Amino acid sequence: MQSFGVPGLGTIPIVPDLEGRRVLITGGSAGIGKACALAFDTNGCKVAIVGRRRERLDAVAIQMKDALPIVADLSGGDAEMQRVIYETIQGLGGLDIIVNNGAGSTDLMREGTAEQAILSAIQLHVTSCLALVRAAEEELIRNKGAVVNISSTAARVPRGGNPAYGVAKAAQDRLTQDLAFELAPKGVRVNSVLPAAVRTEVFETFAHQQGKGVDDVMQNFAPYHVMDRVGDPNEIAAAVVFLASNAASFITGVNLPVDGGLLLGFWANKTGP
Repeated sequence: MQSFGVPGLGTIPIVPDLEGRRVLITGGSAGIGKACALAFDTNGCKVAIVGRRRERLDAVAIQMKDALPIVADLSGGDAEMQRVIYETIQGLGGLDIIVNNGAGSTDLMREGTAEQAILSAIQLHVTSCLALVRAAEEELIRNKGAVVNISSTAARVPRGGNPAYGVAKAAQDRLTQDLAFELAPKGVRVNSVLPAAVRTEVFETFAHQQGKGVDDVMQNFAPYHVMDRVGDPNEIAAAVVFLASNAASFITGVNLPVDGGLLLGFWANKTGP
């Protein structure tokens, strides 16, 4: 198994069996989703990337050899997810792998009423994942496919200010296990990855809101992690590529932390932000 990238930081495995596989990635226009899209593209996959803004999708697609941009809203319900799967299968000639990455922490989750916060979080992080898998189920079974959900360490570590997000991520992890249990006899594997803090555009937005530099914000978050740094999107993408490939052929139902040791040291370390 070969790799590309900076050794020791965000090195992406090159897995021969992935070549020619058809991959759908939600939230593929930035951050972890973009890193996953480029990683699968480098592995010779055909990749559909889903997002709400065409210009951002096109900016990623132009960097890839074989990309299919699809504009969609993950909160659009079953019909919208069925459309995404239909366009993916039509555009790529089939579907082997789904990466459910499209998510985030919204103002509604943080500032809405209790009902608004919980329902919006569940819709974005749980319902859309289930709807996509159900819409693609026959295709995934036919191709002995794989699903990788991008969860969060927030599923396991309580934090103030946004309980709806943590609750939804915990529910997403349980959904991963339930689907894995159901689909394993049919040849489909389902796993999730739990990142901690990762340097994406979210850091830039947060830094701007705080009137700080991005590097300063990263340094503030670093002590939460035993490795004393935040992650790189390629480090998450490497785990996703592995779980989606036949290198992980005997792994299903796993909620895998890729967190720089955050879950090891969080409670003992009180020096973080």
